[in-house]
Amino acid sequence: MTKVQKSFTIIKKALYLQKIGKEFTLSKINNSFKLKSEYFGNLTSSSDRKLPAIELGYIKRVRNHIMKNFIYENFIENLYYPKDIDYVDVDKKAPDIIIEDVIEIDIDEAYHRTAFLLKVIPEDLYKEGSKETGKISKLGRLIALGSLARKEDKYRFEGGRLRKETIRSQLTENVWYSICKRVADLMQEAKEIAGNDFILYWVDGIYVVNKPEVVDKIIKLFAQFDYEIKTRDNLSVKYTNDQILITDNNTNKTRPFFIPKITTRKSHFTDEKLKEVTLEYSKYGAIEPIN
Repeated sequence: MTKVQKSFTIIKKALYLQKIGKEFTLSKINNSFKLKSEYFGNLTSSSDRKLPAIELGYIKRVRNHIMKNFIYENFIENLYYPKDIDYVDVDKKAPDIIIEDVIEIDIDEAYHRTAFLLKVIPEDLYKEGSKETGKISKLGRLIALGSLARKEDKYRFEGGRLRKETIRSQLTENVWYSICKRVADLMQEAKEIAGNDFILYWVDGIYVVNKPEVVDKIIKLFAQFDYEIKTRDNLSVKYTNDQILITDNNTNKTRPFFIPKITTRKSHFTDEKLKEVTLEYSKYGAIEPIN
């Protein structure tokens, strides 16, 4: 049986196992962690939701199309990495600042639509995955594309040594990063249009002061790139020390956004941090590659 625990807890347990000389395998897959050992059993930092067969089949067909038709070859001229992509941007203000009459402008099915516009997936796969059919969930659509950039760092402690193996989807990862880059760049353009009325954007949704001239320009920008949009108005925003609280005054529901220290999403446990902390606890020295 696999237990779900926080990432930090899993890392601490892996370091403890190394310290007492117990064998384990620690896998870091994108931003989630899995620990396997006799001492603690199987641990994971994310609850694995089992997708229905129809969605697993869709994910497989998307990948097969990209591989069989060499779609990845169309994305080798401009190479992107997570640090090149501004997934999040926030206009930071002093705590307790309140802004009324805010609107959210959201790109509908942003990554799925972008995959179609960039000719990553053909029309039949695009329509099959669209929410209009009701066949594929939002999670299924994201996995179908996000798995193109799957990266696994595997740390294995055995025989008194910590060894590392990295498995990357090198052929297809830039397809995913190109999709993300297109959406992020569009959000940056929308931010420039908003100017002083910009509040924040988070992946594919932007929040701005609800001024018709600003909103119309942003909607036209998204339409120019052949996206459909959704809007939600009558929102209010309140700043705290580390959050932006957005309240829908129609429903009285509040959604918190944590203010990032940097504008791009990055894993708290980087490979460098893993090495640094591991070496602190290890009496054996450097991490060796798995042969």
